[in-house]
Amino acid sequence: MHPISVCIIAKNEEKRIERCLSSVKPYGFEIIVVDTGSTDTTKEIASRYADKILDFTWCDDFSAARNFSLQAASNNWIFMMDCDEWIKSIDVEELNFFRKHHSDSVGAISRENLVTENGQLVLNNTDHTERFFNKKLYHYTGIIHEQLTPIHGNDFPCLLLHTTIEHTGYDMTPEQKIAKGKRNLSLLHKQLAKEPENPYVYYQIGKGYEIIEDYESACKYYGEGLSFDVDPSLAYVQAMVISYGNTLLLTNQYNTALQFERIYDTFATTADFVYLMGRIYMANEQYPKAIEQFYKATTIETCKFHGANSFLSYYHIALICEKLGDIDNAITYYKKCGNYPPAMEKIACLSTMLSHNDTHKKYKRIALFGSDIFILQYIMEQYQKAFQNMGYETFVFPSTTTQEEFTQNAEKLFLFHEQGLDAVITFNNRGFQMPLGKQISLWDKWSVPCYNILVDHPMYYFDTLDQSPAQGIVVCSDRNHVNYVKRFYSSVKKALFLPTAGEELRPNEEKKPIKDRTIDVLFIGSYKYHSDYTYDAIDELVMDYLISNPHETLEQAIETCLKNIQPSLSDMELKAIIQKHRFVETNLSSMYRLEIIRSLTEAGITVTVYGNGWENTDIYMNPYFICHSTVPFKDGLALMEDSKIVLNQLSWFKDGGSERIFNAMLQKAVCVTDDSTYLREILAHQKSVVFYSLNELEKLPGLIKELLNQPAKMQQIADCGYQTAQSNHTWEKRAEQLSDIIASS
Repeated sequence: MHPISVCIIAKNEEKRIERCLSSVKPYGFEIIVVDTGSTDTTKEIASRYADKILDFTWCDDFSAARNFSLQAASNNWIFMMDCDEWIKSIDVEELNFFRKHHSDSVGAISRENLVTENGQLVLNNTDHTERFFNKKLYHYTGIIHEQLTPIHGNDFPCLLLHTTIEHTGYDMTPEQKIAKGKRNLSLLHKQLAKEPENPYVYYQIGKGYEIIEDYESACKYYGEGLSFDVDPSLAYVQAMVISYGNTLLLTNQYNTALQFERIYDTFATTADFVYLMGRIYMANEQYPKAIEQFYKATTIETCKFHGANSFLSYYHIALICEKLGDIDNAITYYKKCGNYPPAMEKIACLSTMLSHNDTHKKYKRIALFGSDIFILQYIMEQYQKAFQNMGYETFVFPSTTTQEEFTQNAEKLFLFHEQGLDAVITFNNRGFQMPLGKQISLWDKWSVPCYNILVDHPMYYFDTLDQSPAQGIVVCSDRNHVNYVKRFYSSVKKALFLPTAGEELRPNEEKKPIKDRTIDVLFIGSYKYHSDYTYDAIDELVMDYLISNPHETLEQAIETCLKNIQPSLSDMELKAIIQKHRFVETNLSSMYRLEIIRSLTEAGITVTVYGNGWENTDIYMNPYFICHSTVPFKDGLALMEDSKIVLNQLSWFKDGGSERIFNAMLQKAVCVTDDSTYLREILAHQKSVVFYSLNELEKLPGLIKELLNQPAKMQQIADCGYQTAQSNHTWEKRAEQLSDIIASS
């Protein structure tokens, strides 16, 4: 027996309690059932499984019943369940570890809420609910929709466990929903009379009115609940924001819903909110903004409402395409919805319509510019392959070394253009300007948009971006870079965020299990410290500032450091200073790269490195530092397939990502990387990736050792990371996103 008690309150649950209790019984927990007045066979069924069955006289107070069950438990550690729930998966070892090492914390579990569709239970949404706790530290408060509350003080440390339960409490007939909603509202209004300034009660009243489909009242109470000074990090506050937005749309208050733009930065970390913003923009007929939000939703892992980050967002994009008359793209996006019935009906309807349409389909055509820089050529090839798989005709303007070669390729480009050209894609500025004399770009003459994809910071390309063609669009892999372009390059009319992606070396093939891989820690990357760079006073000041504030960008650091020295700097003056001192960023990244590897090797962790320049460092002779020269890209992916951990260090990207992260995930290795704002939004720490902090490098060796000692946990992270990257972060996905941007421009 584990020193854990599962507590359940029940009343007339003969149809559901056996599934609940039978799912708990195998794990060796004490089972406590508190019956609040059953008149059916609930207690008889419970007697087959429960260690204790107690009677409680119902008093219209769920917390009182919950707390009564706590007192009946023999153990201090409680796992709380309801009769309409059952265990899908549980990590008992993790629960026992949690008891010993997080004794004052609360464990949250994932709850999958199921509803019936076409006679089958299907996932409607997933939430996280606090269920595992020490009864000496926590109890329940609130007569209905009771909350777990600290007995002493206000601290409520909460960690998410790898336990999932399934729940059918929302799977009811319309009559059952109305009856339950009215019962809940009666109790909630009593509670509101006692606690008129408790926003949680307003939230629950709003839910009660939503259950009985009184959306006007629901909207009113959600709005009143959010008028209090609420903490946006709380799960119920985030849920209330989503519910408020939904009811605003249901009551046709579209313009009011647009005010959610004011809270966008606070709540746009979940696909649910971003999907809601897409629907708000769509309701207000702001279709480009709506499409942008729906696309973004599909890239965010954190999602509670099933489909918000997948088929529902694609479905709404398809609806917009159809409304705008773009039937081909509408069908494409309906197909992305899988077996979602409304989308399948749309496909059948539109396909029939197209079969009777005699108009000839227009083939999509794109020109891409190659590069003599390996990584840029590789990215170009990935985009080309993805576009071709999507049905595009492509032309590649290869890297050239002579004027004769350039002229020959230009002639081929002109011939390709004669058959139509939807867009041009360049990388790190090669081909971005294409000037015809001094006055006009070729892209402007042709009125063809040119998407200039930058994989580095735009401060390195001032000599090109200052003369952007009118048809030029800069695409950045970090959102801070987008802001930089908008601020400092006035000739660029539009800048967009599109991160890099990853490639799976052997799709559809089984990957070697983590425990069988031969490389413990792999790092692929060179050491590029500019030792000949001469530091001046500003360099030293900025370097010291960024070491103390590694979450900030170089431009933020320079502006902050110069504020007292030159407070009246114009943007143009500041831009010139940033450009002058841009190599501080490169050297700082290299310095951290060296310190990261040093911290691991000095702790006795073997790190296998593939890259150049390391022979110039003092760790080169360390026996735990195994160094090889740089390898071809495909060889690097093969190395990741044989690695337990792939270590990454971002190139000072504070709101972007790196293809190395997604490549590692797609080879089912555990990626350990420093974080960024963007990465925190799309990846879950200790679930699909492991983050470390540049502020706390001293903790990195312990983190790596802990992972290496837990191969089962690493396998879980690797498997989840693979699913996340394969669903959202391949080059095919990026090409689809870019295609949609092109189509909507």
